[in-house]
Amino acid sequence: MNATDLSRRLKQLRRAVIMLQTEFRSDQLDEGLLTEIEQQMDHGIATDPRCIVLVALVDALRESTLTPRKEMFRDAARACEQLKDGIEQVVERVS
Repeated sequence: MNATDLSRRLKQLRRAVIMLQTEFRSDQLDEGLLTEIEQQMDHGIATDPRCIVLVALVDALRESTLTPRKEMFRDAARACEQLKDGIEQVVERVS
């Protein structure tokens, strides 16, 4: 995957993470957004060696949503924040 394509995909992923984080902050879980994030990772981002750090961050996000209770949403929102930071770091290195 070339740098332009990866950067575009990462920006799409970041938008989905922001929307999911907003849902968590509203004490809601949007399964569709979580699925979208997983699909984006599975369709190329996770296999790119420049994005290896993001795999662990998405795994941490998934783990924070395994038992969807409102008290866990703060942890999930923090996991989204860490994932956003990771995405931004990769985008900076790729660009």
